[in-house]
Amino acid sequence: MRLVVLKNEHGNFEYLVTNALATDLTTLVQRQRSRWRIETRFRDTKQLAGLAACHCWVDQALVRHVALVFLTFVVLQLVRRDPQETVGAVKARWQGEVLRDGQAPPQPLRATPPEFRPKRTA
Repeated sequence: MRLVVLKNEHGNFEYLVTNALATDLTTLVQRQRSRWRIETRFRDTKQLAGLAACHCWVDQALVRHVALVFLTFVVLQLVRRDPQETVGAVKARWQGEVLRDGQAPPQPLRATPPEFRPKRTA
């Protein structure tokens, strides 16, 4: 086993344990960094794009849900203003600009039960 101790850009220590004894340090660090990006993207798809909110019992619905979640994640990546903006920041900004910017809510669907429809005022 090999223990690698790294000091990150914030001054904190990171520990990497590996059994790849012949692999050079640069390759180990690159692999660790790429794995971290995978973990954060998976977390973002679960928490911010709705992957964890799937309550489907039909296989086709599950496949469609996962496909739409990843499509949402790709769209959130594309509308970033700069590469450093996180997916969470993009979602919050988009919700603030589009959904809460004084616009009238959309008309309810016909299938919406009456108890969930907005009350009309005269």
